[in-house]
Amino acid sequence: MDHVSAAERGAMDGGQGGRGRVRSPQVDLTDSEILQLGLEAFAELGYPGASVRELAKRLGVNHNFINDRFGSKEKFWRAAVDHALKAPIQQLITIFDGDLGDVEKFRCVVRTFHSLAANMPHANRIISDESVFESDRLNYLYSEYTGRFVEKLEPLAQRLIAAGRMPAMSMDVLFSALTGPAVIMTQRQLVHRMDGGADPLTDEWRQKTDSLAEVVLRGLLG
Repeated sequence: MDHVSAAERGAMDGGQGGRGRVRSPQVDLTDSEILQLGLEAFAELGYPGASVRELAKRLGVNHNFINDRFGSKEKFWRAAVDHALKAPIQQLITIFDGDLGDVEKFRCVVRTFHSLAANMPHANRIISDESVFESDRLNYLYSEYTGRFVEKLEPLAQRLIAAGRMPAMSMDVLFSALTGPAVIMTQRQLVHRMDGGADPLTDEWRQKTDSLAEVVLRGLLG
């Protein structure tokens, strides 16, 4: 069975219409499993530490697999990031483009943002690591994800500020107010220690996330 997706085919042929493509070996993993394992490896090791050989080892394939299938380690990184972030960013954009009033729309965005962030710790760790230094990877994250979110958030925030519903603040301050608490919820081991070491059930974790979002909303909207 050939698990290669259309996106991966484009990465493999480098935009050359299939010329020079090297046929990938068969692996007993779906596209989603390959990308998830890659995401976890990049989150744990960082991009510099995730060598092609180490990535191949974690996938259980030979060291040529990454280049054969994706074209390069960086293209594999992008595919793994897209796997984690495309659906969440689209979910948020759908809220921004909806018909809710500004206050309720902002509330919905914040609650959804926190819920999504709490359930994608690997992607958040990658974003955190990549945000420290200038790189093509940071440019990619910003153009495809963070920048798109900020572009939608800014006019909504400006309307709320103009209406007196939110204190005046710059976008970097507002973005920090939203993302800082959300990222904390991805640091589960730290949160577990504050809870006495217990691993909360799914419903309990959802309640924690909702409570934190409400704290943020009360701070921003009064």
